Amino acid sequence: MKITQVAKSLGAMLAAPIRIRRNPPLPPKDGEHYVIRDLAPSLDAANTRAADVPVVRTPRGRWKEWPPMVLADCDEPLVAGAPDIRGVWKVYRGPMKGHIERNEQAGNRVVITAGGVVHDMFVDGTVAGGVHDEGIGGAQIHVVARFEDGRHNLYLNDKRLVVTRYRDGDDLVWRWGPYTNRLRRLGAPGDVR
Repeated sequence: MKITQVAKSLGAMLAAPIRIRRNPPLPPKDGEHYVIRDLAPSLDAANTRAADVPVVRTPRGRWKEWPPMVLADCDEPLVAGAPDIRGVWKVYRGPMKGHIERNEQAGNRVVITAGGVVHDMFVDGTVAGGVHDEGIGGAQIHVVARFEDGRHNLYLNDKRLVVTRYRDGDDLVWRWGPYTNRLRRLGAPGDVR
């Protein structure tokens, strides 16, 4: 069973660039998704902390319309060492050209919403705080998240680095498996950069 799931996941990953180019995702329609909210100047000044908001998982059957923001009312400042990857981003260069993702952050929490999944995690280097959800090809994944050298790194089963996101100037760089992509932040619905 495990070998079958690994083969299915690998096949889905290799086919992802073709699938995205044939059927590019649409960005969120509501302007609320594009707002980069102000965070509190200190933890003591925050009204709502990341830990106060329930963790969200991918809905059964995956989402078809962009779901509501998870951390919309959270104003806890980002922890030291966390790259600011908030916003709606679109790949403009790389194998996953056309991919769109919405990234939310507060404190040590990151929520990445894209391709029908919602990966909600605490970036604390623990299995308990990481992603426990559906991955590519429908596989159940357990991912540990860490901020390292200004990067948001995800380790499958706390062993293998499989995803990295970091800022390079105004761009977001996203390495997923064998693919490295550059993304631009979209400013509003209809922004097609």
